[in-house]
Amino acid sequence: MSHKVVFLDRDGVLNALVERNGRMVSPRFFKDFLLLDGVKDAIQLLLQQNYKVIVVTNQPDISRGLMLQSELDQMTKTLLALGINQVLICPHSDDDACQCKKPKPGLLTRYLDSLDSEPKAIWMIGDREVDMRAGDAVGAKTIYISQDRKEETAFATQPNLRSAVQRITGEL
Repeated sequence: MSHKVVFLDRDGVLNALVERNGRMVSPRFFKDFLLLDGVKDAIQLLLQQNYKVIVVTNQPDISRGLMLQSELDQMTKTLLALGINQVLICPHSDDDACQCKKPKPGLLTRYLDSLDSEPKAIWMIGDREVDMRAGDAVGAKTIYISQDRKEETAFATQPNLRSAVQRITGEL
């Protein structure tokens, strides 16, 4: 059976970033993990269109000892409750030299290698250049999420997940 796959970055795409030390960054605590408007509906639309929805996220604060695994587990459980098929996590920091931390495509290839057949469509939606590079490495069409700037290497730029999904499903 032929699959359609959408890979989603987590922070800044599915959930809000938090301010820490003057920068917008990933939340470290479940209490700060807030889904963005329209995320649930966007996920449901993808699932209705028979896409496999796979979250691929870098969470280096785990290996740095700045985030508890139990906090990350609660965040992941929240995403799975939306109907997301799988959440793949790279817990490594830059020092670990792993193959799964985006922009390396290890998380994406891990999922694609698990399939019985080649997907007929592969998309990557993210809010950083590392997401676009990981998507490009596996031949995905990429959509960059930004309200104020364009990513020239992306297939498209959209202001939020809902509009990105509408673009993928042909409703935009």
